[in-house]
Amino acid sequence: MARYTYEDFRKNAQSSGLLNEFSQADLQRAQSDPDFGMSILNYKKRYHNATSDADRAAANRGAEELRSSWGGYTGGADGGSFVKDVMSPIDFQYGSAPTYSGSAYDDDIADLWNAQKNFGDFTYEDAPTYTSRWDPTIQEMIQGILDRPDFSYDPESDLLYQQYRKQYNREGDRATADALGAAAAASGGLPSSYATTAAAQAGNYYASQLTDKIPELYQLAYNKYLNDYDMQLSDLGVVQGQEQTDYDRYLNALSQYNTDREFAYNDYLNDYNMANQNLQTALGLQNNDFNQYLAALDQFNTDRNFAYGQFSDELTSQANDRANALEEALMQAEMGDYRGLASLGWDTSNNPLVQQQNADAQALAQAQIDAILAAGGTPSAELIAQSGYSQEYVNALRNAYLRELNSQIGSSGGGGSRSSGGSGSSGIGGGVSVGATGGTGTVNTGTTLSPYAQILQDNILQGSVNTLDMLNRAAANQESMSSQATALQRQLNSIPGLTQENKVSMIEDAYNNGRISRTDVNALLNAMGY
Repeated sequence: MARYTYEDFRKNAQSSGLLNEFSQADLQRAQSDPDFGMSILNYKKRYHNATSDADRAAANRGAEELRSSWGGYTGGADGGSFVKDVMSPIDFQYGSAPTYSGSAYDDDIADLWNAQKNFGDFTYEDAPTYTSRWDPTIQEMIQGILDRPDFSYDPESDLLYQQYRKQYNREGDRATADALGAAAAASGGLPSSYATTAAAQAGNYYASQLTDKIPELYQLAYNKYLNDYDMQLSDLGVVQGQEQTDYDRYLNALSQYNTDREFAYNDYLNDYNMANQNLQTALGLQNNDFNQYLAALDQFNTDRNFAYGQFSDELTSQANDRANALEEALMQAEMGDYRGLASLGWDTSNNPLVQQQNADAQALAQAQIDAILAAGGTPSAELIAQSGYSQEYVNALRNAYLRELNSQIGSSGGGGSRSSGGSGSSGIGGGVSVGATGGTGTVNTGTTLSPYAQILQDNILQGSVNTLDMLNRAAANQESMSSQATALQRQLNSIPGLTQENKVSMIEDAYNNGRISRTDVNALLNAMGY
């Protein structure tokens, strides 16, 4: 949680008079992170309160470390610039990888799986069972047959024999009586042995006839025994036939039961297989969704790897560019031009040669402004900033030149010379005064002009040079020169005792060695008056 608010930072920076020293990057970062803004403000206070270059450098270094670690940029020597940190592999950024949040079929799969998991076992009614209604009878009949006694014949227990015996005994008695009667009649009713014999013979005849009937009756009894046995077997066959009929009906019912159960089981399997097929179909669709995700992820990784390869190539290219820029800056520094090193972040402010170059550049800018104002032109804001002049001073200088030119026009004589009749001065806000002496006018701006600016000013006032042409020529030479040519020009101007021929030879050597171009040669020679 932040300790400060942006309003806290703004008030503190404003009360300390340092708010205007914050770059736009610092202010934007402070809005999002007020603690960062307060930290940078503290470093700025340390910088202003420092009593040595080392302390100021330490304060600047601390602020730069904050900017670099929190915002990925630096602010330069004065903290008011914006320099993006050199990219490194950790700066590579790419979109988020696609994520798999599930398939549209997940709910269907869950339902189908629950349906299959809870499908249940196959159930069916119990098979029919067979219970014989004839089994007791059959068992009883079989037992009766098995327990049937062996055949035996007893005439005394044979009713038919009893009937025959009664019949033959009756007939024997009648025959005996008839024989006795006949014998008595023959003998006059007198008993005789003949009669007895005849009567006995007649009775015996019928007794023998009865005896002769026993084999026949035996056979009849045996046949009846066999017939009874056959009847029992026949009855058993009938009962067993009915039993078979009942059992056949049971088998038919059982067969139909098995058929119906098989049909029901197949129907159960079809439903189960259909549920499983639906589940497999949904799983296949889900797998397609996941494969599409994997394909998208693979494409993302491929694109990211390609982008990282491009990023790495860019890092390599930038590193090469920095190495080339450093090599070029070092070559320029060898010729006295330290601007390249400064642009790369090197602190060259304490270098005497750099300080002299900056002073020369400032003097040149001041001379250009003086000449432009003397010619009635308007210098650019960039040129004013480079000269060190304030806008108020430039305005005062412009007004002074206008008054001086108006005075020259009003008091000029033949030959283009001007005289004010002596020396005079006119006070101007900002410490600017104007005066004229003899035939040559001078403008006193309250500061010592550089020789170049003084020459321009004098020539302008004397009317002996086309000011705008001179300025355009100087600006064209300056802009057409490369940094190597500019550094060489400064080197030529800084070495005492060099003749024009020596300078031309050094320019030719630099061209032959490839350090400057033909355009640079022309610009340098043009600046020398060739």
